[in-house]
Amino acid sequence: MPKGIYAAASAMVVETRSLEVTARNLAHLQTPGYRQETALRSSFADELARQGHTGGVDHDGGTGVLPNRSYFCFTPGTLEPTGATYDVAISGNGFLRVRDNSGNLFLTRSGHFNTNAEGRLVTSEGWSVEGQGGPIVIPADARRVTIGEEGRITIETGEGANAAPQVLDQLRLVTVPEPGRMRAENGVYFDPGDQIQGDTTSATLRQGHLEKANIDPIQELAQMIALQRRYDAAQRALREQSNVGGGLSEMLRGS
Repeated sequence: MPKGIYAAASAMVVETRSLEVTARNLAHLQTPGYRQETALRSSFADELARQGHTGGVDHDGGTGVLPNRSYFCFTPGTLEPTGATYDVAISGNGFLRVRDNSGNLFLTRSGHFNTNAEGRLVTSEGWSVEGQGGPIVIPADARRVTIGEEGRITIETGEGANAAPQVLDQLRLVTVPEPGRMRAENGVYFDPGDQIQGDTTSATLRQGHLEKANIDPIQELAQMIALQRRYDAAQRALREQSNVGGGLSEMLRGS
C-alpha cells in the first residue's frame, strides 16, 4: 500500500477514536464524579521502536499514526449542593472506596449514594460503599443520618431521651500517588491496583453535595470541531492519493 494512503487512512482511524472520546465526555457532563478522558496517539515508527524494530522506517510522518491508550484528568470538579442525605462530595485529593457485585475494589470521586432494600449504602449501580467495618448498613429506624467532614456517619434512633446520636461507621477516603496509572472501569470508577496508601487526612467530605464532572463543555465542543476538520482533511488526502495511484496504474497498463 502506498505510504501516503496508509498515513491518511490511519489518521482517519485516530481522529474517529478521538471524536468518540470527546463525544463521551460531552455525554457525561452531568455525571457526578466523571473524569475528563483524552485519547492519546503514537506514530507507527514509535510503535515499532517500542517493540525493538528500528530499521526500515523513515521518521518523515509518512508512516502514519496509531491510537494509543486514554488518559483521564483528575483535577477536581465544581461542588454542587443537592441537599440529599447520602450525597457526599470530596473537597481535596482523595477517593472513596466501593466494591462491585463481584467484590472487586474500585475508587471513585462520585459520592451519589443511596440505600437499597436491605439498608446497605450503595452507588447508583448498586455497588457497596465501604466503611471502616466493611459495607455500611443504615438501620431501618434511623431518624437522622449525618456524614461529617471526616466521613464519620452518625445516626439518631428512637425518640425523646433515647434519641441520642451514635456513630455508625466511617467512609473510607484514600489517596493514590499516581492516579493516572489506575485502570479505568469507566470515567467514574477506577481500579487502583497496588497504589492505595491508606486513609487520607488531607481531604474532607461535604454532605448534601456532589462533585460535577471536570469537563469544560466549550473546550470539548471546540475540540470536536478541530477533530472533525482533521478527519475531513485526512479523508481528502486519502481520496487524492487514491486518484494518483489510479492514474499511475493506467499509465503502466498503457491506457
